[in-house]
Amino acid sequence: TYKIFITEEKAEKDLTREDIVELLYNDVGIVTFTKADGTERVMECTLLQEILSERMMANNTGDEAKNIEWMKPVLEDSDSDSTKSVKEQLGEFEEKVKLPNANTIAVYDIPSDGWRSFRLDSVKSISIPNPTPNNNKIPPYLNA
Repeated sequence: TYKIFITEEKAEKDLTREDIVELLYNDVGIVTFTKADGTERVMECTLLQEILSERMMANNTGDEAKNIEWMKPVLEDSDSDSTKSVKEQLGEFEEKVKLPNANTIAVYDIPSDGWRSFRLDSVKSISIPNPTPNNNKIPPYLNA
């Protein structure tokens, strides 16, 4: 668990990675954290499906090759063996994607219109300025 200050409650809470993912899955949050270079960053971000779907449609180029271009660096950076087929390399890539890094969360940065991530141990606070009344599931720490 991570001790994170919840702005609206004016209290520090013990949150798991799953708690934070669930929070951002249900709402838009403002996450304040320390970047790797030591500077502070305030990011308006979400995992809310409605926003992700809307942004995906707005950014869809209609060119499938460009829409999956983001996969290339991952495949190139992997320890790829030239004797492996593309299917085998994609299988390795999918295994990496399915196993999230337990110390980071990838989120959609709304103002930057792109994906960013932050380390959980660097989070100073999380704020949910306009909570959605009909969340898919309310995190247990909000009911306490």
